[in-house]
Amino acid sequence: MNYSPAQIIALAPDAASAKAGRSLATASKWQNVGQDARALWGECQGSGAKPYQTVIDLNEPAFKCSCPSRKFPCKHALGLFLLIANQSAIAGTTTAAPGVTPTPATTAAAWAAEWLAKRDSQAQRKSETAKKADEELDEATLARRASQKAKRSLDREAKVVAGLKELDLWLRDLLRHGLASAQTRSFDYWEQMAARLIDAQAPGAARRVRELSRVPQYGDGWIEQMLTKVSSLFLLLKAFERIETLPTATQADVRTAIGWSYKEDELPEENVVADEWLVLGQRTTGEESLRVRRTWLCGQRTAKSALILEFAVGGQHLAVDLLPGTSTEAELIFYPGNYPLRAGIKKRSNTTRTSKEISGYSSTEQLLTTHADVLALNPWIEALPAPLKTVVPVRRSERWVARDVDGRLLLLRCDAATGWKLIALSGGYPMTIFGEWNGQSLLPIAAWADGRRVELQS
Repeated sequence: MNYSPAQIIALAPDAASAKAGRSLATASKWQNVGQDARALWGECQGSGAKPYQTVIDLNEPAFKCSCPSRKFPCKHALGLFLLIANQSAIAGTTTAAPGVTPTPATTAAAWAAEWLAKRDSQAQRKSETAKKADEELDEATLARRASQKAKRSLDREAKVVAGLKELDLWLRDLLRHGLASAQTRSFDYWEQMAARLIDAQAPGAARRVRELSRVPQYGDGWIEQMLTKVSSLFLLLKAFERIETLPTATQADVRTAIGWSYKEDELPEENVVADEWLVLGQRTTGEESLRVRRTWLCGQRTAKSALILEFAVGGQHLAVDLLPGTSTEAELIFYPGNYPLRAGIKKRSNTTRTSKEISGYSSTEQLLTTHADVLALNPWIEALPAPLKTVVPVRRSERWVARDVDGRLLLLRCDAATGWKLIALSGGYPMTIFGEWNGQSLLPIAAWADGRRVELQS
């Protein structure tokens, strides 16, 4: 099995589930445990008379448990996963009486085999349905859909134009009063403008306005940061005013910054890149109403970076098919732009391998040079994947920084717990840190020390 305990714990929906899963990762709590090339299965005795039946499809991974928990994966799935990862010797054995050698169990239990067969059947039906739908599309249907799409696009364009005109007036008013006045503005001042942009279907611009509201809290140098962000917004407004005159890739960058969304089935086939993709890091943000997961990948052969965005609304579950620290053969289809980063998974093999080594920047100068080159292509890009090798985390003047081989310092955007954790992992020796670089500081997501990967963000 190619999954480490740390990767399995990263799948837990919350800290309580992780703790409960660890407590169930003992052989005495399980019976009829088995494993084959595809799946794990076992029965865990709960509070009822009948044990809970748990099965894990390793190809995704995907989980199924007969317990009533609404968490995904539940504590039983985590416990079974950890049990096999920590004590692989018990995998492939059935329950036996004390003193009797267990017999191999490499054939899935009937209830586990039924679930796996159902998953295969659903995947086959989905593929056949999509193929049939494509075959049934006639020219009239395609023309009607194209007309409807064009009308929706024009309607949205009109809303965005109106919203951005209001934003232009709002920004000019902010500047006339002086940037220092931002410290005296109420929450409603920023939120009303952001809400207006949401109504205008420009969520990207709305997010940038909300970011402005936080800048006065930065401390020293916040005026410069405010001016930089306001200037970026003005540049975006001016670019949109003359968008038809811009190159196609730049048009895509402008629309993405404003908040235009693309459907993956509308992306051009020439944007597909096949590679073995290493999952560098992953973090989830947001509340229960909307959660966003950002997964950073790096092509092992092409050295191309990719960002997979996933969204979960309300009680929806986020997929668990990309585990940090693993690599998988896949075809990604990239969204358009001068420096394409965001991508969707078009086709993925079932083979997932654990990777212990990553390539990265050998100095902060290399990172800063890359960031400058990317900004020249797309001035509205907000974050770059940044694997930094041979850096030492240190604490300087109440701040956390990473010192590279040249003695240069890079500001880390982390709390005290993460900072001390990095220092403890390093022990004063060089290590590898992966994070998101926003042009000012690095948000640490994962670290490698002595060949061991440690997650720093949930």
